[in-house]
Amino acid sequence: MLALPPPLDKLSNTPVLHSEMPAGFTRVSALTLPADPRYHTLGALRIDFKNASQSESASYALFKSAAQAAAFVPVESNIKTGGFFQIAVARVGRIVIGATGLTHAQASALLRLAIAHLDRSTR
Repeated sequence: MLALPPPLDKLSNTPVLHSEMPAGFTRVSALTLPADPRYHTLGALRIDFKNASQSESASYALFKSAAQAAAFVPVESNIKTGGFFQIAVARVGRIVIGATGLTHAQASALLRLAIAHLDRSTR
């Protein structure tokens, strides 16, 4: 298993509450991702939400500095998805959170839930 930096490890070990899941989704799984020198990440965590026919995900990427995280926001915001899903992005300190959904409204709603989950993991 991949060792995550402490902020992501704490997030990974914080269970996702039902109130932090998108409406209509019943299953949660998490995937840890290694550091990526192309984007200067120290590691990442992706949380997938699934139901019988759909999936949405929230990704948390940790950077060495808030400036690096801020520089990455436009990169993630402009990922080409071929119209399959929409992306909403926010930065919280050194962490960039990206959320996907079928519509921009769904991605934005999941982003709010992902920020709440991050906030709860730091208490």
